[in-house]
Amino acid sequence: MSLASSFLALVISFPAPNAALPYIEKSYMIGAVDRGIEKITVQGKEVEVYRTGAWATMVDVGEGTNTVSITVGDFTTNHTFKVAAKPAPPDPNAPKAKPKEWKKLDYCGDEPKEKPKGKAPGEITVIIDPGHGGGDTGAISPHGLFEKNANLTLASIVRDEFSSRGWRVLMTREEDVALVLTERPRLAHKENADAFISIHHNAPAANQDASKARYTSVYSWNKIGEELSKAISEKMAQSLKDELVSKGSLHANFAVTRNPEIPSCLVEADFITSPEGEEAIFSRARQKKIAEAIADGFAAWLEAE
Repeated sequence: MSLASSFLALVISFPAPNAALPYIEKSYMIGAVDRGIEKITVQGKEVEVYRTGAWATMVDVGEGTNTVSITVGDFTTNHTFKVAAKPAPPDPNAPKAKPKEWKKLDYCGDEPKEKPKGKAPGEITVIIDPGHGGGDTGAISPHGLFEKNANLTLASIVRDEFSSRGWRVLMTREEDVALVLTERPRLAHKENADAFISIHHNAPAANQDASKARYTSVYSWNKIGEELSKAISEKMAQSLKDELVSKGSLHANFAVTRNPEIPSCLVEADFITSPEGEEAIFSRARQKKIAEAIADGFAAWLEAE
């Protein structure tokens, strides 16, 4: 491999050049090289390259400017980013901060609407929310795919699957536009929707190993959201049991789920940051499989007492 081709082959997606990370002592680093390259060297450590050319590893970091060397073939380059200074230890005499009180969305009522059990499919409305958009890219894959685009692709397949079963489906966005987080569920109120489902792809904290963090999960905030979340997570777990671990239905204070009226949940379909997770995102057959599982979960929720 020539020096020029080695240079052109190398992509580093995280940390971004000159990124400013919080204080951590280790960080994950992900990127990609041309297919066919089996190993690279990162910070003096040999790293295996996945069949797609993607790679992921952990690097030691310290406060201030960090420079990590990456070697591909005969070519070595340096990647620089910053880490914040180590924070001072908390003052044991300082008053304890009050726990954050998570409140419902301001425009929501307090009473849950009745489940549309027994209604004709065309009388049931579902809002599908592709997470992030515009300048809010979300997480990034080893090859540089933005989560916002992966979310929109999967959400569109989910929409088509729901529509094929006769349900009325609307999307919060159908192109790459920015939306205010707390305004995303407003469409559900405007349309008197029966459910709201937000579609995402996950990423670990900067100090966790991106090559090992990979699972599905579905999040909700209240009881009505949890019922929907459990039904969807169970069907996803069944569908992907041979491919991916499921963390099941989890509680979270996400803005899009804090809705006392309309059952709402947020689906993390996979981890975009791992080589295997990125590969799965590019598989149309697997996206269809996830969409069918989400639709099966919604159908199970409709039928449950």
